[in-house]
Amino acid sequence: MSVVRSQIYISVGMFLLLCYCNQSSSTSLDATRSSIDKLFSSLKSHASLKGYEGIIQSKIQQYVQERESFDMVLNARNYLMKNVILEKKLDPDARRDLTELIANQGFPVQKFVVQTKDGYLLDLHRIPYGRNDSGPTKSRPVVFLQHGLLSSAADWIMNFANDSLAFILADNGYDVWMGNSRGNTYSKRHIILKPDSDEFWDWSFDEMAKYDTTAFIDFILDKTCEPSLHYIGHSQGTILAFALFASQPEYQSKIRLFVGLAPIISLNYLKSPLKYLGILSDKEKYLIFGYQDFLPNDLVIKVLVDTFCDKRMSEWICSNVVFLLCGYDVSNMNNSRLAVYMNHSPAGTSTKNMVHFAQFYKARRFAMYDYNSPQENMKHYGTTSPPSYNASLVKVPTLIFTATNDLMADPKDVEILKTTLPNIVGSYVIPPWNHLDFIWGMNAAKYCYDIIVQWLHKF
Repeated sequence: MSVVRSQIYISVGMFLLLCYCNQSSSTSLDATRSSIDKLFSSLKSHASLKGYEGIIQSKIQQYVQERESFDMVLNARNYLMKNVILEKKLDPDARRDLTELIANQGFPVQKFVVQTKDGYLLDLHRIPYGRNDSGPTKSRPVVFLQHGLLSSAADWIMNFANDSLAFILADNGYDVWMGNSRGNTYSKRHIILKPDSDEFWDWSFDEMAKYDTTAFIDFILDKTCEPSLHYIGHSQGTILAFALFASQPEYQSKIRLFVGLAPIISLNYLKSPLKYLGILSDKEKYLIFGYQDFLPNDLVIKVLVDTFCDKRMSEWICSNVVFLLCGYDVSNMNNSRLAVYMNHSPAGTSTKNMVHFAQFYKARRFAMYDYNSPQENMKHYGTTSPPSYNASLVKVPTLIFTATNDLMADPKDVEILKTTLPNIVGSYVIPPWNHLDFIWGMNAAKYCYDIIVQWLHKF
């Protein structure tokens, strides 16, 4: 991982810790600097943070010098030493992988590896039946769940059994399958290319829709001997569906009902900080973030989990890190699962995919990746500009759930979607929710999942 991203992770974490500990005080600057020195003496003994002490120290000192109150640093140091570094006690689920999380809730689980036509090896997880079933039956309808941006299939199972969509579907008689898009924690392999090469990361949601989603659907239908399935997507998971159905309409007949959680075909009114990527040119974005993975879930993220998600640490700290890009509502999040969320998110994607999202916002057009060269676009598409995805061609029965406080799928963009899609069978708006409440909200079962089950029964 690049030094730039390391600085971002560490700086954000320490900044939030400082904000949390902010109190009025007349502590002198000398005393503050002394506290900082003691803090970093402790940090040096924490092996996972070794090598980052200078970065953190510089950021803290810069911040402290701009504040009138310095006692917060002393409090931060004391809390970090006493409750985190010396006495860490994490939720065991924070270190469990996807398969272990499912099994720990009492559900059967299977894992398959699906190869795409362009050679990527993707993990596909299955919960074939519920906790109260003795085994699989032939009559169980199939549901495919596709996660959102910077996520993994863990999104669907990180809460407890009665609060996670995948578990609820399995207990209600469905054969549940969960895909992992290329480049995330569970799908970082290729038959030839290596993850440390630029070539491995040369893709965006175009390739995810064209290769990943088709591979998942075909594999599931072949394995289950079913002619069609239900598709439930969140955020980017809906983009993949719309792009696939518009560009390869033959797949529409394989979908019984499409459920879009925070569905996106327009980013015109995007409020997420992701929109600021649009300020930079594509060349500048690649210069800053490189040509490989963007926000991988690696050592630095795990350090932040260890440091800021101890069960005695303020939930406010972790929740604001998690919700930084997508908006937050701390009151609707299961605070006891914060360490689990942090360990699995972000799960990674390519820089090119993030550049494509920035293009999506800046161009005000749902289109394929723009190579910023008429010659390169002609080479890839046969046209000087990238083709658009025509969502009006998507005739699959579609059920949508949206939120009024969603920074990614803004209500104004949702209105564009409603006037574009020709076969919306149902639409629900959940006023207080944000983008991530669809997967982690404590009341998601009541206001969303139970309704989804009722609709699935109709198709």
